[in-house]
Amino acid sequence: MPQPVPAKTPSRKTPAADALLAAACAIIAAEGLQGLTLRPLAERLGVSVTVLTNHYGNRGDLVAAICRAGSAQEATGAKGWRTLLAPIGSLPGQLAASVAEAFLDEQATRQRDNATLYFELLHAGTWDQTIRPALADWTAQCRAFWDDFGRRAAIPAPLIETGWWHGYMLAEGFYGLALDGDPSYRLLRRLGLQRVFAGGAARAADAADGILFDRLGERMRHAEVPATDRGTAPAWVADAARACGIRLAMQGVGAVTHRAVAADAGVAHTTLSYRFPTQHDLVVAGLESITAHVLSAVEAESLDDVERRRTAGDGARLDLARANLAVALAARRMPPLVPRLAHMRSRRGANLAKVLQKYLPGASGVDALCAQVMSLGLTGLTIAGPPGERTDAAVAAAFAAAARWVGR
Repeated sequence: MPQPVPAKTPSRKTPAADALLAAACAIIAAEGLQGLTLRPLAERLGVSVTVLTNHYGNRGDLVAAICRAGSAQEATGAKGWRTLLAPIGSLPGQLAASVAEAFLDEQATRQRDNATLYFELLHAGTWDQTIRPALADWTAQCRAFWDDFGRRAAIPAPLIETGWWHGYMLAEGFYGLALDGDPSYRLLRRLGLQRVFAGGAARAADAADGILFDRLGERMRHAEVPATDRGTAPAWVADAARACGIRLAMQGVGAVTHRAVAADAGVAHTTLSYRFPTQHDLVVAGLESITAHVLSAVEAESLDDVERRRTAGDGARLDLARANLAVALAARRMPPLVPRLAHMRSRRGANLAKVLQKYLPGASGVDALCAQVMSLGLTGLTIAGPPGERTDAAVAAAFAAAARWVGR
């Protein structure tokens, strides 16, 4: 009769930084940030919770240590890129687009786990005040890399100074985590980068890229599930969908649970579950609610009225940029969300195009691709800062700089 295998005694040795980072990334890849708690992390490292707390302190201190390890790993990669580009000096437009695309490819493949960790923490900083300080040095390091790249590639100074250019690369970074395997997305991304380094606005010679951009958008939307028909739905359904949207944007997919949404909407758990059987259904309802809110704001007559409608009441919490990030992060664990994300990425900028028609009337260079390019920078800038007046002011300044860039 085989003897039982004795349980392995946890090590008393403090785990190295690279082991800590690898364990954290593995947990987040499987469960999202909500799974990153002391006990699962200790078990994956083969140590006791006491070892972790004695060396690192509380969860906030542990997250700070993980951030330092993740930042160090990214710094090594950034150093390699700087070394590669050092002999070149300034970067012509086409070359800059190719290099930026190669960097995004590496982030979505070889650096995928570390990038996912970064974006999970960035989104969590929306509601967890302890995370932003822990992530500050990593964020500053990322921005410094792209600011330097932008200057070498002749990105206009106002787009760098306002954070728009860094925001652009942030946005494509999180989309790429879920969509990098889609050839249509990859080509769409390349068209956007080429347009950035060509000046943003369309020229007569660029007609082909605008046509291709439209066709690629259609391909990325072909698998999209039609919007849910809520025309005959009970009144509470809209309240529940709005609650889903707020939770999705502010706390991610992990917070969109039947129990939590039922409590937010004031409806019985069983009633909500009958109407929305799965978490995927709740997430889709939240996305549709946010999109409807944004569309209603876009129809306003002036830019000031657009902003007023967008942020009125709970509107500030129905943030489409943060919802896009939340879905991109969850798509790794919930593959049915990938077509939804592809649709959202293909439509990125469609609402801004309507706004620009009012803001820049008669600007011939503002085509759909130009609007999407502008929108991506604003999307990334939105997720880079916590919700509030400071972020709103930064986005407004970036919008003005980008509008001058494409409308000159």
